[in-house]
Amino acid sequence: MAIKKHQKPKVKSSKTKRSLLGLLGRFCLLASIWGSILLGLILLWFVQDLPDLNRLQTNVRTPSITIQTLDGTVINTYGDVFDEMVRVQDLPKHVPQALMAVEDRRFYYHFGVDIIGLARAAYENYRANRVVQGGSTLTQQLAKNLLFTEGSFSVNDRSFKRKILEVFLSVWLEWKFTKDDILTMYLNRVYLGAGTFGIEAAAQRYFNKSSRELTVFEAAVIAGLLKAPSRYSPSSNPEKAKERAKTVLQLMQEAGFIKDAQTYFDEGIHVLTSNKQESSFKYFCDWVMELIPNFVNGMDRDLIVVTTLDPAMQRHADHVCIDYINDMGAKLKTSQLALLAMSPDGAVRAMIGGVDYKKSQFNRTQASRQPGSAFKMFIFLAAMEYGMSPDDMIDDSPYINGTWRPSNFTWKTRGEVSIIEAFSRSINSVPIRLMEKVTPRKVIEAAHRLGITSPMEEHLSLSLGAIETTLLDLTSAFATYANQGRAVWPYGILEIRDKEGNILYRREEQQTQTIIKPEPLAKMRALLRAVVDGRSGYRANVSPTVMGKTGTNGDRSGNIDAWFFSMREPLENDIGFQNLVVGVWTGNDKNKRMANESSGANLPALVTAAFYRGPEIYNGPNQPPKKIPGLKTKIEAPAKGQKESLKKDAVDELMNDFG
Repeated sequence: MAIKKHQKPKVKSSKTKRSLLGLLGRFCLLASIWGSILLGLILLWFVQDLPDLNRLQTNVRTPSITIQTLDGTVINTYGDVFDEMVRVQDLPKHVPQALMAVEDRRFYYHFGVDIIGLARAAYENYRANRVVQGGSTLTQQLAKNLLFTEGSFSVNDRSFKRKILEVFLSVWLEWKFTKDDILTMYLNRVYLGAGTFGIEAAAQRYFNKSSRELTVFEAAVIAGLLKAPSRYSPSSNPEKAKERAKTVLQLMQEAGFIKDAQTYFDEGIHVLTSNKQESSFKYFCDWVMELIPNFVNGMDRDLIVVTTLDPAMQRHADHVCIDYINDMGAKLKTSQLALLAMSPDGAVRAMIGGVDYKKSQFNRTQASRQPGSAFKMFIFLAAMEYGMSPDDMIDDSPYINGTWRPSNFTWKTRGEVSIIEAFSRSINSVPIRLMEKVTPRKVIEAAHRLGITSPMEEHLSLSLGAIETTLLDLTSAFATYANQGRAVWPYGILEIRDKEGNILYRREEQQTQTIIKPEPLAKMRALLRAVVDGRSGYRANVSPTVMGKTGTNGDRSGNIDAWFFSMREPLENDIGFQNLVVGVWTGNDKNKRMANESSGANLPALVTAAFYRGPEIYNGPNQPPKKIPGLKTKIEAPAKGQKESLKKDAVDELMNDFG
């Protein structure tokens, strides 16, 4: 009995253990079933917010506008710019390597989430007591990009759900696509600054070439944009772009992608200097953007706009304007310069809207200002159309009409002077008497006919330029004298097409109406040449074919605006920029006064001469032009004896421009 009693509990214990194991097994089975169901429901909840994955291998296009010159040089872009889809297999190997060196060296060794990379980043962040490294992979960044661009989450979303979806989508991408497919999708969707998305758009934007032709240095510059596209943009911050590119090249060397980072840096650094997009181009581009709606209905597709701008002229104009403001601006108390160069038919070749676009985007070629004695070009035109001639004599004594007594200042009355001398010396009393003779209405009609749209009152004070107009309008009006008397309307667009090559607009050759008859036109050209040939505009006399008119708006307390308008016709064996019409203005914003000596005969005429000389022989402010061996140039300074006489004429113009 003792033995039986002893054995019975043993049997009971064994059965109890088996029973407990069975219960545990059934519990685990049920738990796994319900856990799987719950996990499935959770995944289903997440999956319902996944974006349309069928669109991953196509670019999501939004309207963009690319502004370029006739030779294909891209000078600016607006909107979000996407370009053609490129496969990673078609790119030089250093292009994807540059991005991997910066973002994900272990790209080909993880499954979408890099556990080793996360651990390393966590350790480095712990050591630094701040976030110094990220652990996200290129696949995760692609997943995040897709979630944002497809509208599943906002850019600022930091929710747990978004992060879980990002991981889930990353793993799914790795399972569905090859590594090269994922890298291709990433390279074509990533934002690379200046409104560009994808490696091809960035290559075209920053280096004007296909991504298939990028050098190691250029690839490093673009990869460097991933950290901060605006800060490291080669367009706006070339120095910072160089520093960042050097860092990327060092990372590529550490990753074993290249052998000598310094060599690649030294070989490529010149690219940022020679290919950077000058900010002065943007004045012209902004103006062109205003014109586009006149030629296409709606801007709901990507557009390529081919323009009239000449990059060489634009760069030289920018160089000259900055040089002269730096050299003479403080002395003349002037802080701004604007320059407009166009062909005789109105095609804008260069446009400087101010000395620093980054500080002020206001385009001063479109600012309303008083033209001063530059308005006399319309008064004398009306007189020539009335039947008068340059050699006709007219009273030059001070004009008095009640309390209005505009002065000639330094001009000593001779009793009578020829019209050509009065025009070239800018004597005030003569145009007043001419306007009185031909009537203000005829002068206003002439100004309107040449394109001045400003309202004008029929009053003799109009003779001294008492209206407001723009550099753009005045230069276009002056161009009529260079365009054989035909009307000139400024334009900057030659063609607009979409990315598929469909022409939406193309400018056709236009033969505008003749608005100045041959005889008065010839007389006016004689007057305009006299201004430059030994009178008020002598500083711009770089060639026998230059004609011009000075203008100054101000009084004894200082000048507000100074102008010079000119044309230079082609001449065989002459050098520099020719067959152009140029308008230059200088002054200050908010009508702040300049120095008394800042007249149209001074800085604007000097800038005009420097621009006409071109970059080949331009030698800096107030310096004689460079000499080219074997080439005889007509661009020479006045003879010593003539110089003193010309200086006196310039003083006369300076004082007589006041009204």
